Order: sequence, then structure tokens, then C-alpha cells
Amino acid sequence: MNSDQRSRAALVKANRVRKKVLERRYTFDSCRDDLDLARSVSDGTTPNMKQGDPNFHAYAATLNVAGTFATQALDLLELTAFNNKLADLQESYMPGYPPLSPVTTSLFQAWMILDGTDSATSLSIGQLFADYAATDNSMADLREALDVLNASYCSFYEVTHVGENRIKLWDIPGRKEIFGWNSSGYSGQVGEVWYVRVLPPILSQSDCWVTLNTPYVFRKGGRRPWEEFFERVMKLADGSNSVPQNYLKYGKFLGYWLEFVFQAYCSHNDNAIFVAGFPDKPDSLPHSEHGQKL
Repeated sequence: MNSDQRSRAALVKANRVRKKVLERRYTFDSCRDDLDLARSVSDGTTPNMKQGDPNFHAYAATLNVAGTFATQALDLLELTAFNNKLADLQESYMPGYPPLSPVTTSLFQAWMILDGTDSATSLSIGQLFADYAATDNSMADLREALDVLNASYCSFYEVTHVGENRIKLWDIPGRKEIFGWNSSGYSGQVGEVWYVRVLPPILSQSDCWVTLNTPYVFRKGGRRPWEEFFERVMKLADGSNSVPQNYLKYGKFLGYWLEFVFQAYCSHNDNAIFVAGFPDKPDSLPHSEHGQKL
């Protein structure tokens, strides 16, 4: 089977799965608070309910609802193999927080829903939930946040300014500066590089980006070693991975970036995880296995 035939076969399977997803009934009783929170963000009443940036609360609530959807949708027979792979990765990395696991719950949840894709259909749980949400009026307040989440990925940012409640980050592969709020509470230091998922504001009155997970912090070196890393990786990449955004979202295999933070872990505090090394230099990673490149 050539690549065109494989693509057509995957599309047929994806359409079949999408149809079956939309035929099922789902319950969201366990996440009513998240649905109410998303609605309050849309109504502009969130500041009366929760502290912190309302953009973050909109994204976090949407991701929680998507997680409830995932537990039901992954029961589909056509998604059994994908579900098993996700379960294996969850068992391997035991998401939580250091010292038990450097793969945090927030990192894993976002990766599993937004970035992990079924090899047979190229679908993610987030894409399937977007299909469902488009047909359910009760999900209307989630749709904009869900679209942004599905397009997002963790990337590498240099801290260029630290303010009282805000930071400025330089998007290293994207080559742009953003003004943001860190949801973990870690204030950061100028010159650090963070590996983190950063999301744009979706509220019209806001210009502040927000982080979705606890940042993985590289304390030394600044942006230049990472610029060199992307130059190396993009030079050798082929196919979809020759685009930095695709490489950052999907990696080279399912769970690639989870394995990277696992191997890069050094230490932590209550609101930041400190890491070191580069994916293509196994000797630079504190917990590299067998000296093999990721």
C-alpha cells in the first residue's frame, strides 16, 4: 500500500469513527462545575468566582470537560488500540508531580487529549470532542477555547522580563514576544527557558497569554542553544516533522515529549520543575536510557 492509499484508508477510518462518536450519548454530570465556569467566563462574571486569569479558567474548564468526554468515547471498539496505548503510557509515566513523576497531571492530560493521535485515523480526542461539541448547544461556551486548545502545543520560551504578576516570554521557534501570566505561580528569572503550553487570550478585554501547565525550567544557556537545537532538528527532519509546529505537537513517536521531560528532570519546587538537556543529545539528559537519541 503506497502513501496515497494509506491516507485514503485512514480518512475512511476517521470518518467512520467520527460518525460513531456522534451517534453515542454522553453524560457530563461530573463536570457541571466546569461547564458553569466556562459559561461564567463567557458572561464576564468569572472574577467574582475565582482568582487568577479568566482565560486560564476557560481553558482549564474546557479541558476538564474534554476529559470527561474522553473516558466515554475511548470505549469505542475502533479506538481500542489507541486507548490501550494511552493506558500503557499512563502506566509508564504515572502522571502526578515530582518526586513521584516529572510528568505532571496537567501536562499529561493536555497531551493525551490535544496532541496524542490515533495512528489508524490520525484523530485526537480533542478533535473528536470538537465534532461532538459542534452538535450540542450546551457546549457552545466551550467551542472557542476548544479550537485554540486543539491547535496548541508545548514549546520553548525564554523569559525576557519578570513583573509583579506578569512575564514576557520570547517564543524561540516562533520568534515573537508574548505578554503572559503563569498559572503555576512561579515568577521565573530572566534568561530561563521554559518548556510549557502557552495559550492566547480569548476574551476581548484581555491581551494576556496564559500557561496551561507547570513550566519545565532550563536555568542556564538562554535562547541561543535552543535556536541551534531547532536548526539541527529541522535540517534533519522530513515529512510532517520538517515543520516546527508539527514536531512540537506530535514529536517523533507517541509520547515523545513525555519521554523527553522524563529524561530531562533534575529537581523541582512547588510550582516549577527544573530540567536540563536536549532531545538530540542523550549525554545532556540526566536520565537518558542507553545513550540513544530521542
